[in-house]
Amino acid sequence: MASIVLGWTECKSYLETIGPGLGHPERPRSCPYCEGEGVWYDGWRTVFCVVVADGVSHRFDDGLALQRIVCSECCRSWTLRPSFLYPHRSFEPDVAEAAALAYLGEPSATYEGVGAAFGCSARSVWRWVGWPVGLLVAGEFVAQAARFSGSGNCAALIPRVVPQDHEKAYSPERSAVLLRAFQGLSAVAIWARAQLVPPQDPSPLRFWLTLRFLAVREVHYLVRAIQSPPLPVDETGPPRIDRRA
Repeated sequence: MASIVLGWTECKSYLETIGPGLGHPERPRSCPYCEGEGVWYDGWRTVFCVVVADGVSHRFDDGLALQRIVCSECCRSWTLRPSFLYPHRSFEPDVAEAAALAYLGEPSATYEGVGAAFGCSARSVWRWVGWPVGLLVAGEFVAQAARFSGSGNCAALIPRVVPQDHEKAYSPERSAVLLRAFQGLSAVAIWARAQLVPPQDPSPLRFWLTLRFLAVREVHYLVRAIQSPPLPVDETGPPRIDRRA
C-alpha cells in the first residue's frame, strides 16, 4: 500500500522557475477569506522542508521560496504552496506516510533502520507510526472507496495483521495502535486510487490532508506544541490599511 513516489522533476521545475529573481506562481483571482479581488504579491517566505522524491527523502538545504499573498480589502495574508507541500511541516506528510508504511509493512523493519533511510530520528518514526490512529478511520475510507469503484472488494485489501519477524510492540495497546495505523494508511491509499479523477499528488495521505485544508482550512499538526512560527517577509505589496482608524 505504499504511495507512488513523487518525481524529483516536479520539485526541480519549481526551483528553476519560482522564487526571488526567477518568477511568481499564478496570482489568485480572489481572496479565500472575503472573496475580494484586490489580491497582491506580498514577498517571499523561505522554508527548509523534507519531501519524498524518487523514492528517497530530500531536504531543501538551500531553502524553498514560497510566495506570500495579501488581500488589500480584508488585509489577510497567506502563503501559496506548491502541490508537494503542506502547512506547518518540516517533514512533509508524504515522508511520514512512507516511513510509517516502511516500518509497518516490512517484517524486519526497525525504528532505527527506517529513521536512517528517511533521514530522521527513530523517535520521529515512532511518532509517525502512531499519528494516523487519531486521524484516519479505515472504515470510512473503505466505504467511500467502495462507492467510487463499485467493486465491493475494497475491504478485502485492508491488512489484518502487521507483518513482523520480531516484537514490534511490547504491549497490547501498542499492538492495537500499529494495526490501526497500518489499516488507516492502507485505507486512505485505496480511497485515493478509487477516485474518479486520479489525484495528481502521489501521496494519498497528503492528498486527503490538502483536500481538508482547502475545503475547511483544517490543519492536522503532528505535534501541536511545536508549530511553524511566523517568519519575517519582504513585503512588496500595497501598504496595509488600518481599518480601525
